[in-house]
Amino acid sequence: MAHLKPNNYKELSSRNYNGSPRIDAMMREVLHMIGNIDFEHEVELDKLQKSAANQELKGYIERKIRAAYAERRGPYVELLATLRQRQHRLSFPS
Repeated sequence: MAHLKPNNYKELSSRNYNGSPRIDAMMREVLHMIGNIDFEHEVELDKLQKSAANQELKGYIERKIRAAYAERRGPYVELLATLRQRQHRLSFPS
């Protein structure tokens, strides 16, 4: 399953991006990762819906897929929010 792929958000978040162009690049990279996660999630759900499993089993598997999706995606969303805050602080210094 795609949701078992390792996350590299820790590597991304540990990078030192102080300048606005670097933050912009980092934000694009994080958005790309979120897009990949979203796409893989949709593919998994589509495969599940097309499977021959009974509805009860499909419901159980769907809940597992959605939980793994949220767990995998969440750190990237948090990192993106942090980067946006940094970008905002750089744009409007106190």
